[in-house]
Amino acid sequence: EQLLQTFQYLESGCPIYLWSPGGLTSVAVEYFEKLLLSIGRQEVYLVESVKMFEQILKSLTQKPLLILISTSGKYPTTIRLGKLGRVNGIPILAISPYANNDVADSADISFRFFATQRENLGAEFTSRLPIFFVINMIIQCYLRWRGEGESDASTV
Repeated sequence: EQLLQTFQYLESGCPIYLWSPGGLTSVAVEYFEKLLLSIGRQEVYLVESVKMFEQILKSLTQKPLLILISTSGKYPTTIRLGKLGRVNGIPILAISPYANNDVADSADISFRFFATQRENLGAEFTSRLPIFFVINMIIQCYLRWRGEGESDASTV
């Protein structure tokens, strides 16, 4: 059901905004952006400035899809943007850990992954590989659903 909802948003042509919070998670966000563009999706916007993103979310005239990716689900800025999107009636797709978290709670569509939160000398270095896997599976399943993948679309 989550995948089908995602496919409907991808097919709808609505603008897609991806929040890039900085650090290692931004690499995964950029990967998602490039995959969306590579499958022919138009109106994909990666935003790195929180102030600009807040202004965009408050002034949208067309309903977009907001994509939030979080390794912990606890980053205050991402949570705040999710709540702002929710208040403005913007659909949210979140990719976040399986544990309860505020990012997932604000989302209409939530893909979860398992990861062990890791820190060394105060620096967070949790693996982003599960995020890449989820992003890749969304795109691969979408292509199969559209009939452009390697296997039969009925396998999704």
